[in-house]
Amino acid sequence: MKIAFYSSHPLDDKRNWSGTMYKMYEQVLSQGFEVIWVKKIEFSENEQQRVKNRENFFKRIFRRGYNSHVNYLKARLAANKLKQELSKIDFDVLFVPTFLNDITFLNIKQPIIYLNDANVGQLLNYYPYYSGFGWFSKKETKWLERKALKNNAMNVFSSEWAADYAVKHYKIDPKKVEVLKFGANLITPDSYTFSKSLEEEIVFLFLAVDWKRKRGQLAYESLEILKNKGYNIRFLIIGCNPEIQENWVEIIPFLNKNNPEELTIIQEKLSGSHFLFVPTLADCTPIAFCEAAGYGLPVISTDTGGVSAHVENEKTGVLLPSKAQAHDYASAIQIILSHPQLIKEYSIKARKKYETELNWDVWGKRFKDLINNLNIQ
Repeated sequence: MKIAFYSSHPLDDKRNWSGTMYKMYEQVLSQGFEVIWVKKIEFSENEQQRVKNRENFFKRIFRRGYNSHVNYLKARLAANKLKQELSKIDFDVLFVPTFLNDITFLNIKQPIIYLNDANVGQLLNYYPYYSGFGWFSKKETKWLERKALKNNAMNVFSSEWAADYAVKHYKIDPKKVEVLKFGANLITPDSYTFSKSLEEEIVFLFLAVDWKRKRGQLAYESLEILKNKGYNIRFLIIGCNPEIQENWVEIIPFLNKNNPEELTIIQEKLSGSHFLFVPTLADCTPIAFCEAAGYGLPVISTDTGGVSAHVENEKTGVLLPSKAQAHDYASAIQIILSHPQLIKEYSIKARKKYETELNWDVWGKRFKDLINNLNIQ
C-alpha cells in the first residue's frame, strides 16, 4: 500500500517538528508501507499578496487580529494546488500531519488521514500565536476545521483532550477519531530498574527551550522555597539560559538532539535526574514528557491541555491546576520528598506507561491497524 505523506520538509529531516515527523515516517516504513513524500504546496507572490490583503482588510474592519494560519482564501488556494500535485502520483492513502488548512476543501477519491496534537479551535486564546483574533476570524477558523474533520476518513490526535474536543465540539463521528500518543524522540534504555540514590542530592530537570511558556521561573521559585527549607536539591536547566546565578542551579543553554555528542549529554542528564519539573502554562503534547517516562522520571507539571494524557496525577507524577503558585508546587513536592518511596513508585509507573503507551513502536502498530481498518480497495 502506498502512503502519500504530506510534509513541508523531507521526511528524513530529524529536525522537523522536533523530530516527530521523522519518527512517524520511520514507523510507517517499518510497518511495510511504501511512502511517497508530497511536499507542502507553496503560494506564489501574487497568492501571498491576496492572502495578506484579506488579512489586512479584516484587521481594518474588526480592529482585531486575523488567523493567517487557517482561513478561507488560503484553504481554497491550497486545496486546488494540492489536488493538482496529487494527480501526478499513484497512492492509496493521503496522510496529513498538522496541515489542516490545506485539506479543508480537498476533494479526492483516496481517504485522508489527518493527525495533530490539538484542534485549532482549542488553541484560540490558548497559545500566543492563536490569540487576539476577532470574532469573525475565530468563527471562520472553527467552521473550516469542522469541515475538514468531517471530510477526513480518520482524524488522529495525540491525546484524549484533543480527541474529545473534536467529538464534542465539532460533533465528529467517534468512529472517525482515534488517539495515538507520541513517543520519545531520542534513545531510551531497553529496560529499566530504579536504582537512584534518594539520600543524596535530588535533581529536578527543566528540559525546554521556552522559559516563559513552560514557566521556568515558577519552577525555580518553587525549588528555591524547598532549598531554603534545607532540602538537598539541584535544579538542572537544559534548553534556555535564564539569568540565574546560584550554586545549586546548573544551566546548559542549548543541546541539539541531531548532534550525537549533545544527544548523549541529554540522555545522560535524563538518566541522572530524579524528576522532570516543567510547570507549563500551555501544552498539547510535550514530547519531553514521553522522554522522561522512558527514563523513569516522574513529571511535575500543570493539568492543562494534553498533559494529562502523558502524566497521571499521583501515579506517574504530579499535576497541579493552572493557577497554582510556587508555594503550591513546593508543598506538593515536599510531600513526595518526605515519602521517598513515592519517588520510586512514580518512577516505576512512569516507565511502565512509556512501555505500554508512550513509545513509537506502539504508535506504529496502531497506525497500521488504523490503515487496515479503512478497508481500502
